[in-house]
Amino acid sequence: MRGKSVLLLCAAVSGAVAFCNYGGRISLDKKDGFYKSGDTAVCRVTLTKDGKPLKGVKARMILKWERVTVATKDFETTGKPVKFTYKGEKPGWAYFGFEVLGEDGKPLSGKGVFKHHRKPTIVTEIGAIFDADKIVSPVREPADFDEFWAKRRAEVSASPLQPELKELKCRVKGVKLFAVKLPVVRGIMASGYLAYPENAKPKSLPAHIYFQSLTHSDVSPSSAINPAKNGALAFAATWHGFPVGEKPEFYSKAIPPYAHGGLSGIGDREKWVYSDLFFRVLRELDFIKSRPEWDGRNLVSSGGSLGGIQSACATALDPQVSLAVISVPGGCECNAYEAGRVPYGAFRRLGTEKLKADPKYIEMGFYFDAVNFGKRFKCPVYVCTGFADETCLPSNVYAFYNAIPATVKKTMSTNPRTGHFGTTKNVSGDSKVRELFRGVTISELPK
Repeated sequence: MRGKSVLLLCAAVSGAVAFCNYGGRISLDKKDGFYKSGDTAVCRVTLTKDGKPLKGVKARMILKWERVTVATKDFETTGKPVKFTYKGEKPGWAYFGFEVLGEDGKPLSGKGVFKHHRKPTIVTEIGAIFDADKIVSPVREPADFDEFWAKRRAEVSASPLQPELKELKCRVKGVKLFAVKLPVVRGIMASGYLAYPENAKPKSLPAHIYFQSLTHSDVSPSSAINPAKNGALAFAATWHGFPVGEKPEFYSKAIPPYAHGGLSGIGDREKWVYSDLFFRVLRELDFIKSRPEWDGRNLVSSGGSLGGIQSACATALDPQVSLAVISVPGGCECNAYEAGRVPYGAFRRLGTEKLKADPKYIEMGFYFDAVNFGKRFKCPVYVCTGFADETCLPSNVYAFYNAIPATVKKTMSTNPRTGHFGTTKNVSGDSKVRELFRGVTISELPK
């Protein structure tokens, strides 16, 4: 157990299991999942099949601390709750995941078994966080951080804004929809969908920019249409800059060799593939602010995962962003291993040994880290994380959140049962955006 305490309390009977719709009723003794260092989190779970408690079925509990497995425990279900405990000795994040085992002792996997395709054997899960407000990031700030970004801002501003718009048929009556191509700089292109109420008057609409998460696909037009039908000037930006409206196979073939898992050019702040991404953010902000429909006051920046770090960049670098909604953000803590945590994305893929051996990687990463962007926020910001998120870890997100100045109005939405891939909702942030749109006078859509 590596010095950690896990306790299993249940009777056991034997039995076979078949592929069905599996799940679980799972809870913590503290419903919100928040604990103090030294506390013991108590997890109770009843595994189910088609909504009914499983009896006499082999199962496995997987316990992780900061994404690293610290214990596993096989057990047999009785149809009653099974109890596990974990004592958190310092600030950080713990995770309980559960599998159903076959007669061969291997986890079942496949349709009807997994909670999400990225977790093909997990039927239910929950997480706990210890001393969330005491999670401090080891991310350091380069001496020329502001100078670096000021030069990039100037480079983009010096390049003429030459958007190419193609009007599309919109599924919502009264909303105008366009496919957009945007030259940036250095041969980089940005792209996305623009939407707004067709009879909007000049300077009448709040603006909403949505940044796409890391997917091998087009950005959804709905990400622009839905805010527009609620009265916003809306732009949904791709992260990759490829033209919108192509067939799915176009993106599945074009994006992987371009991005290479975020490793392409890593270690060089000018050549890293995600360096292009941040140039796009600056140009996309220019574009939406150039629209005559924008009221010049309200500019919402939003996105989740990779879109979250884009939203953080926009919020830090553009003083006209008036509200930020940053959901399960990636880009937090490229050097998290220095604090006993796991780095994000591409830095995780490189591996701790390589990061330690060559400082150029994290020194580059500091220029693009959400922690350093967060330190520069001035407008209200709404963040969210789920304690079952093994992609953009809750502890990394809290390190970012805690770096945002105390003078900034900031709000965190959490859920101990949800994870990544759209399952964790930015409850407070989404509510605030709806409130903003309701509070702005706009031209009504035609009936």
